[in-house]
Amino acid sequence: MATIDFGAGEQEFRCTARTLTIYEQAFCADPNPRVTGDLIADVLGKQRITDESLGFKLGDDGTISEIILDFTGDNWNAERRALWAMLKTQWEIDRKHGRDGKPVPSYREWDESLLESDMDMRAVSNAVGEELNRGLFRSGAAASGQTSEER
Repeated sequence: MATIDFGAGEQEFRCTARTLTIYEQAFCADPNPRVTGDLIADVLGKQRITDESLGFKLGDDGTISEIILDFTGDNWNAERRALWAMLKTQWEIDRKHGRDGKPVPSYREWDESLLESDMDMRAVSNAVGEELNRGLFRSGAAASGQTSEER
């Protein structure tokens, strides 16, 4: 479980295998051809790892000659959709354990509620990426017996 303030106050969110289903059910019929309904494909896409994709260029002598901030590799809307699915996952977990919490509305209603919020998309991107890795790609978690909520 993680927390984020994306302009609507501090909120908890969590990525589990259930998040993939929530995302798929909400977005698989989206008419936009860039939205596949697969959270991992939409958020991570195809990534080419190069010196430049890591944010720097090497000069002929092997030293860093230029730092590059490239925002074109991020699918900002997919990261917002993923955040919504993770917020909804946390709400379902809370409800299952008898904890009260404000229900997460449909994506459209949630998105419209953010009309005047000042969302820091880099913070959203980082938080979604970290929780995605913690929730789905933690090779050591199974061996340790710990969940992302316990860490």
